[in-house]
Parts: sequence; structure tokens; C-alpha cells
Amino acid sequence: MFEAPLFAFLGAAATNLAVTPWVIRQLRQRSLLDIPNERSSHETPVPRGGGVLIVATWLTGMVATWILGFKVPALEIALPDGFVITATVGMTVLALMGYLDDRSDLSAPLKLAVQLAVAGQALWLSGLRLADFGLPFLPAWDLGTWGWIAALVWLVGFTNIYNFMDGINGLAFTQLILGGLAFSLLGILIRDYELAVSGALAAGAAAGILKYNFPSAEVFMGDVGSLPTGFLLALMALRAAFGPHGGEVPFVRAALLLWPFLYDGTYTLLNRLVHGRNPLRAHRSHLYQRLVVAGRSHKTITARYALAMLGCSIAGLAYPVLGRPLRIAVLALVLAVSVGFTVRTVSRVRAHMTTGGDRTA
Repeated sequence: MFEAPLFAFLGAAATNLAVTPWVIRQLRQRSLLDIPNERSSHETPVPRGGGVLIVATWLTGMVATWILGFKVPALEIALPDGFVITATVGMTVLALMGYLDDRSDLSAPLKLAVQLAVAGQALWLSGLRLADFGLPFLPAWDLGTWGWIAALVWLVGFTNIYNFMDGINGLAFTQLILGGLAFSLLGILIRDYELAVSGALAAGAAAGILKYNFPSAEVFMGDVGSLPTGFLLALMALRAAFGPHGGEVPFVRAALLLWPFLYDGTYTLLNRLVHGRNPLRAHRSHLYQRLVVAGRSHKTITARYALAMLGCSIAGLAYPVLGRPLRIAVLALVLAVSVGFTVRTVSRVRAHMTTGGDRTA
């Protein structure tokens, strides 16, 4: 069971480590550059679109794994299931849209329409839905038809959250590495081969490019990478909780594996709505962006988010062995730490502003 995910991770990492320099040269030749503006966290033009390698490596790896058979070493040939098919279709469409958006900014309504279509086909082909949230302090109930709507919102919402959070060196890549590995381990634990290999491929693909994005950036992921990988992570969470092997995996456990980005994105959205600001307008009010404004380095911020992701992943993977009181305590601790981080970050920005720093949008 461990062989296929391990080979998938190592193969994807080695491939992208070798190929990324060539991709960077191609992006420069085609003038696919991220030009700094007032919202940017970099000062010189940097090629964007390196995330296309994540998509290409994941698709190639899944095809190779299917040909060899997911149940390595038994090497049993089996047709890809709904999850693999819909992930392939969704990532391909979103990568194409992201590429066009990287070249010339597309309108927000158009991008949202495509994302809704992609999420809709994902739920239709895979049969997944968000049946319940699995919170330990609430009685279980089936969301029924609302489960499809909740799953649609989840897929589109997290796709955009991941896209918005790709703003400083290493942040999106490290979250994908840790999140992919966490879902791969979860897949191994629940004997879901497709989930295990999918997570390992995503993590390995990101790990191979990380050297070229962190600590100094030679290439950015770009929308061509952040949109499909955000979609993949959200889809893997649904697969883990409500797929054929989920069973004992409540959705809250799968969501824990994505918590740092999920919390930052959700907090920022609600905060902007409360203050009457357009959540779709470009801004610098994510918590990680506020830390940049307050003078924290990309290294420090990325390391803190990675540490938070690691802690949440451990909590999520250990979730089944905890009793109900401990599960409630873990969730309360995660939320308390998140709120404390928010309060401290906001206070730092305010202190920076009083000394003449830039004002957050």
C-alpha cells in the first residue's frame, strides 16, 4: 500500500526539480511575467505559470498509476473511478482558464461561471456531496439536497481561497506539500488507493518546484497552478469524507488538513463583508498579507503557516483515536489559536500604521 504513494511522490518531485528551469526559461521567452504593483509582495518581474508543472505532473502520474494498477504490487488494472475522472476534467479546465487569466486578466463573473461548471461536473461525475459536517458537539444529521449545494460552495470557495492565498514566496507550495502528504497518509489509513496516490503526486509535484520559489522566487505558481490545485485539495477533502472508503472520516477531520488557508480565507471574506468591502476586489487584507505589511519576512510567514498546517494535519490524522471530549477540545484549541493569531496580527498592523506604515486595503 505504501509503495505506490511513495514512488508517486519521489517521481513527481524528481521530475519537477529537473524540468522547472526549462519551464522558467519558456515563461520568460513568452513574457509571462508578474509585474509588481501596489498590492504585490515582490519588487522585480518574476515569471508566473510554474504551477502548470503541478497539473501536468499530477495528470501524467495518475495515468501512469492507472496503467500500472492502483493496487501495487498486485498491479491490477482498473478503470479510473469518478474521483479520478472528475479531478482530471476539473484540473484541466481550470488550468486552461488560469493560463488565459495569467496572460490577460479575465473578468470575475466569467471565472466564477467556469468554476461553478467545473464544480457541478465534479459532483455529478463523482457522486460526492457534503452529507454532514461531522462536528462532535452537534448531533449527526443528513443535509439532504442541501448537501449538494454545500459541496458546490465548498469546491468553488476553497478553489478561490487557495488562489487568493498564493501571494508570497513558498506559501502555497508548502501548504500543498503538507496538505497533499496528509491526504496521502489519510488515504493509506482508510485504504483509499486513489486518494493516497493523488495526494502524493500533488505533494511531490509541489516539492520539486519549491526550490525555485522559496526563499527567493525564480517563478510563481500563477493562476494556472493555484486554481486547479485548490480545486484538487477541496475535492480530496470530499473524497476522504464521503468517498467509498470514507465511512468513519467526518468532514471536519478532512477540513482540518486544510485549516490554515481555510481559516485565513474565510476570516478575510467575512471581515470584508462586515465592513462593506467588495470581497472580489483585489486587496491586501488576508492575514498573511497583513503580516507582510507589518514588516514580517516571507520566510517567517511561510514557516508559521507551515507549522500551523503540520499541527492541524497531525490533529486531523489522529482524530479517530480521540474520544468525543478530546475531539471537542482539539477543535476548540485550533479555533482559539486561530483567533489569537488574528488578534495579534491585526494589532501588529495597527501598531505599524501608527508609525507611518502602509494602510491595508
